[in-house]
Amino acid sequence: MRRVLVMFLVLLFVTVGVSMKLWAAPNIEGNAYILIDGKTGQVLYGKEIDQKLNPASTTKIMTTIIALEKGNLQDMVTISKNVPLVEGTKVYLREGEKIELEKLLNAAMIHSANDAALAIAEHIGGSQEKFAQMMNEKAKEIGADNSNFINPHGLTAEGHLTTAYDLALISKYAMQNPKFRELAQGKTYDWVGEEWQTRLININKFLWRMDESTGIKPGYTSAARYTLAASAKRDNQELISVILGSSDARIWDDAKALLEYGFANFQNLSLTKGNEVVATLKVANDQEVNLVPARSASIAVNSNEETNVEKRLVLSDLSLPIEAEKVLGELIIYINGEETERIPVKSQDEVKKPFDWTRAIVNGLAALFVLQIIFRLSRRYLKRRNKTSMFGSSRRVSPYRY
Repeated sequence: MRRVLVMFLVLLFVTVGVSMKLWAAPNIEGNAYILIDGKTGQVLYGKEIDQKLNPASTTKIMTTIIALEKGNLQDMVTISKNVPLVEGTKVYLREGEKIELEKLLNAAMIHSANDAALAIAEHIGGSQEKFAQMMNEKAKEIGADNSNFINPHGLTAEGHLTTAYDLALISKYAMQNPKFRELAQGKTYDWVGEEWQTRLININKFLWRMDESTGIKPGYTSAARYTLAASAKRDNQELISVILGSSDARIWDDAKALLEYGFANFQNLSLTKGNEVVATLKVANDQEVNLVPARSASIAVNSNEETNVEKRLVLSDLSLPIEAEKVLGELIIYINGEETERIPVKSQDEVKKPFDWTRAIVNGLAALFVLQIIFRLSRRYLKRRNKTSMFGSSRRVSPYRY
């Protein structure tokens, strides 16, 4: 297929406003940490982001999102004999107890209950091992390629590892689910079980540390030390920070420092908006086709630097007819000379092939010519047939008599 390069807004020079409040890069305690844009996943800041470390109870982020996607919140979960035996934080589930999946998810996310996480895993996967396989498959789907999960709760186990980058991707994915977001920012939950009744207070202290906090999950084991995935939203910008291998004395303030640094030094620059016309092109017979991006796109840019944006439109053949929503090419976006996005562009409306009068006249004349030939041949045939009929009807008299 022939491709045509159309230079669209060959160089769009964008000056992003300089922040009134400059924040220096924070000094973070922890073996690894990262700050990403919550919408695009763009890495804004970090250290040792690909180092494999124990995630502790941030594991329950993955457990919860799989349960939300594979289960039904009203499912009644029967507690197995394995569940009460799990170590660490609990809601004291009893063997044979029947409890709704939604209650277990609240216990796992708000109280970080390990017994609730195991009960969820056995209900969804059939066993801890099969559920761990589901977790690893989901991690690969999300792009968390350096993670490996052995259990649903995050207790120390050989080979149970993730990275700051992977956990940030998992957090970003999970926060796109409205129910997960509700669970991640819930501060209290009234728990009523057979063995224990209480008001659960979210162990995520960060929900009270930063007003704009939107979640999501802390963790702790002696091997992992303190871990935290935290998110916050200011204006129309959401950021996610992850810290692995820190101390209780520092992790909450460090998470806030990371997020404040991000809000002060980066802002979202809109590149395209879905269904907003990016170009109008003339096609045959002066007809026009409006091109719109297949999706919206944005990028986080440094608030204290000027940003050059270049957009190039590469089109396929624009032969008619063109169906509505048909992909006609792609918009290639360069930020400061580097390609950052390729976004399909499609037709906004249908463009019909115009009526070809010249061809219609030619075809009509050709049809008349053919009909004339057929008419003449028919007349000749009829004349010949009539002659034959006339001679064939005269009878000859035999000279012989019998």
